[in-house]
Amino acid sequence: MPTYIAPLVLQREDRLFNGGLCVSRAPLKDLKSACSSFLHPKEHDTFTNLQHSKRQQSYLLGRYCAKQAIGANIKPTEPTRIWIENGVFQQPVVHHALHPGMQVSISHTDSLGAALAFPEAHPMAIDIEMVCSSKSDILKTQLTAAEISICKEEIGKLTLFWTAKEALSKVLRCGLTAPFELFEVSIIATHVDFTISHFKNFQQYQILSFYIDQSVCSIVYPKNTQLNLDISKIQQLFNCSDDV
Repeated sequence: MPTYIAPLVLQREDRLFNGGLCVSRAPLKDLKSACSSFLHPKEHDTFTNLQHSKRQQSYLLGRYCAKQAIGANIKPTEPTRIWIENGVFQQPVVHHALHPGMQVSISHTDSLGAALAFPEAHPMAIDIEMVCSSKSDILKTQLTAAEISICKEEIGKLTLFWTAKEALSKVLRCGLTAPFELFEVSIIATHVDFTISHFKNFQQYQILSFYIDQSVCSIVYPKNTQLNLDISKIQQLFNCSDDV
């Protein structure tokens, strides 16, 4: 199963933080075969109570990616000793004595999973969404007139804006309970393999977005952080050559 795992160096002007990123595409049968190597006993109990295959897939893929992201640039730990619990807003909460303050952000499509690991002192989040033209009208209901004007009906950019808003809602831990117009994206700068965008009302954050296979991935993180990520390597691994 194609998997990208890499440490993240989060460089601030006066501080340096360490984190990790994992992106993986794995079928359910492979995840089931390997789950005893990465699920905590409490996670295994949760998994055994899941009846539907899509829910099983998303749970296993999310936990697998999260454990790999945690271990990417942090003292190695047996994955089965890390418990990732759902908080009251369904946000993932990491429990492990060697990783106090460590957090994760998890996202997935039907087949692709992604997770960020980061310290509590440096909030960030990830969201990934498959690009699907049939969702165009639904996506536009969550965008402002100014955002739709920027997108110019391009389904890739409509999806990008959606993932940016989803990721910010994870950072703020409000989910879909807040009006999405509060998360309006006002600036977007296109580069070769990615875009950098900014929010109208949350100017302390910025968005890095890029394609992975047939999906858009967005990472929201503090504006003055230097985030070094080998996007071309990720895209090559998942057979992606398109630009956002």
